[in-house]
Amino acid sequence: MTADAAIRDDTAAMMRVLEAAGERGVDIVPIVFECFFAAFPEARALFPNLEAAAGRMVNETLEAMLGLAENAWWVETTIVNFVDLHRNYGAIPDAQWTAWVDMTVDALAEAAGEGPGAEGERAWRRQAERLKAMIAAA
Repeated sequence: MTADAAIRDDTAAMMRVLEAAGERGVDIVPIVFECFFAAFPEARALFPNLEAAAGRMVNETLEAMLGLAENAWWVETTIVNFVDLHRNYGAIPDAQWTAWVDMTVDALAEAAGEGPGAEGERAWRRQAERLKAMIAAA
C-alpha cells in the first residue's frame, strides 16, 4: 500500500467513526471532560469558563488527528502553538496530555458504537500516537 493510499484509508475510516457518532447524536465533549476531571481533579481549576473552552478543545484535538492522517501541512505548527499556549496555565504534566488524547479517542469510539467497525478506531489510535509524540516533542 502506498503512503497516499494509507492516508486515504485512515482518513476514510476516521470519518466513518465521526459520522457514526453524529448519527447516534452523541456529544463527546461532556464525556471527555468528565473522564479528564475524574482522573485529574486538580485540572478543573484551570477552566474558569469551561463552557467557552470545552467544545473547542475537543474539536481541535479531533481536527489535529484528522490533519495528521492527511499529512496536512498545518498540523505541526498548530500543535506547537497549542502546547505553547497551554504553558500560560503552568506546567502541564505529560500524563495529562496523553490522557486527554486517549480519552478523546475513547469517547469517540464509544459514541460511534459498533457501526463503523474496528478499523476506524485503529485509525484514530494510530493518529493519536502520532499526536502524543508531537506534543511531547513540542
